[in-house]
Amino acid sequence: MSEDEALARHGRDLLGSDAGVVIRPRLIGVYRTGHAGQLETGSAVIDRAGRVPRLIVRTGDGLVVHELRAGGGRLAEPAAVFPGEVRGRPTVGTGPVAPDLSHAALVDEHSYRIVKPDGTLLWERSAGSSEGVPVRYARWVQPPGAEPRLWLAVPAEAGLRLQSLSVAGEVVDRLAVPIGGRHLSVGLALDAGGRPVAVGVRSGAAAVTFGVGRDGVLSPAVERELLDADPAGSGFVTVGRSDAGETTDVRWHGPDGAAPVTVVACTDLLTSDMHIRPYLSGSTGGLLREGVLLLAVEDDYDESDVEIFGAERWRPSSHWLAAFGRSHDMIAYADRAHAADPGPAVPLGDGTWLTHDRDALYHWSTGP
Repeated sequence: MSEDEALARHGRDLLGSDAGVVIRPRLIGVYRTGHAGQLETGSAVIDRAGRVPRLIVRTGDGLVVHELRAGGGRLAEPAAVFPGEVRGRPTVGTGPVAPDLSHAALVDEHSYRIVKPDGTLLWERSAGSSEGVPVRYARWVQPPGAEPRLWLAVPAEAGLRLQSLSVAGEVVDRLAVPIGGRHLSVGLALDAGGRPVAVGVRSGAAAVTFGVGRDGVLSPAVERELLDADPAGSGFVTVGRSDAGETTDVRWHGPDGAAPVTVVACTDLLTSDMHIRPYLSGSTGGLLREGVLLLAVEDDYDESDVEIFGAERWRPSSHWLAAFGRSHDMIAYADRAHAADPGPAVPLGDGTWLTHDRDALYHWSTGP
């Protein structure tokens, strides 16, 4: 019996034999830390680029790096600390620390600095234009056989400029994105070699994802949020409205402008008994393992709807597994409070994922 077949036997009684499968994950680690709640404020981030996942926290004195090694435990001694006091509003980014822990980018409102763990400042530059528009995104990568490189997204005269910098500050690669504005959020999907696969840009309620071809040509997917990408370079995943506009869906985009394929629509998921007005989230979830996505369904609170349909029909969020040509299965967490609202999920690409509350990070697996 395969792993998927074994998982399919878990808990059919909850939704009925013809209503899909409930996945009961195994808790494989709990990381106790007072910093978990900072993931909600933007002053901390889960970094998946290293050999083990890391919790990186921006404090008033620098960046603190905790490695989330197998088995869990209390996070006491950090793996590294990069000194550098905050100067104005900080930007943590997706991966502000190099995978080999050799360098970090301290990005503040008007400048960014490259430092070593001993506090050595290598160089410092203005973070944006003369109006003080800051860096929108920072992420280190480690190409095979090369030194770490830093991807930054900074404002340009006619949109957004993504540039890859060496440790010495030299521009190695660059990419121009034709969307500008002062209040942008940016996401970048990279392949295993550190090259861009897709760029997601969001301004307010508007979102666009650009696929990046091998020749650097951008292919826009309008009103689609970038969710994740395959590190092998076979494509990327977006979330957005369906063609008819009546629901949200998840689509797989192949490389070099290949036509996207819908993986699942929100209406295909069994949400009628737990959500009032559900939608698929583009800000949490992603590739769990090859061919399998971990998705989050969310539901905005509306007092009048809750009064009409009943409080038992409203749930802030739920998590689901989805794959091509297979059933779409709900994840049922053992912890009752966690089951009511699991919150954000961070897939690690190896079949496991992280969730959190204010005091701890939880490491889950679908394996035996």
